[in-house]
Amino acid sequence: MDSTPVQPDVPVAVTPPEREAREPFWDYVDLLLVIGLGFGLLLLFCLPLLLVVNAENAITKNIVLIAAVLQAALYASVYIALKIDFSFRHEQKAVFRSLGWQRSSFPLGVAALVGVTLAFVVSAIAALLHTPQVTSPIEEFTKSTGALIFIAILAIAAAPFFEELFFRGFLQPLLSRTFGTALGILLTAIFFGVLHLSEYSMVWQYGVAITLVGVALGYARARSGSLVPSTLMHACFNAVSVVALLVSRYSKHT
Repeated sequence: MDSTPVQPDVPVAVTPPEREAREPFWDYVDLLLVIGLGFGLLLLFCLPLLLVVNAENAITKNIVLIAAVLQAALYASVYIALKIDFSFRHEQKAVFRSLGWQRSSFPLGVAALVGVTLAFVVSAIAALLHTPQVTSPIEEFTKSTGALIFIAILAIAAAPFFEELFFRGFLQPLLSRTFGTALGILLTAIFFGVLHLSEYSMVWQYGVAITLVGVALGYARARSGSLVPSTLMHACFNAVSVVALLVSRYSKHT
């Protein structure tokens, strides 16, 4: 007869499986929080404008200052909202790197060339769509030299960086995780086009044209895994528009 004492059952600690890291790590709650925070911060930052526009004709006299404050407030609001959300919800400090601002093997010279070419291709497509000529608020805004310089800096440097940060850096990866890469690129491009319609008197042909630009930028982002190529493409595309605006302005004064 076996006299070995019976060992009592000892519960074995089961190590829970590690959670698989999601890519991207943010979700639609983050999207809503960033939009809400960004809007609130924008209102807060724009309060000083009340001191500028409280007099008659103040908007006309201070158009460059007002535009500069609005744009700076918008971009600051986007970044701070992302920073707050990533820090408190995900303990992630590196906002730019998280959103894809990193080196890529994608040739930057190719990205620049594609950006310039894209401007002419989209212009040809807009012509095929019989896009009507409209007076853009930007054209009215650039009647002064100072305003023209401001628009050039904004269009070539600031706007591409911050727009790519939000659309292709933050929104596209989230939509691509949900709907797949192709549909994620398309949906982001549609939002991109719709939000630019106000610059073109809400004419749908312009919306289609800007959406096509968004598709190209989105493809570059997905293909390279980085925001750098799409931002450079965006900047070069805008640079062609700035040059066209300068040529138009110069030709009217000769």
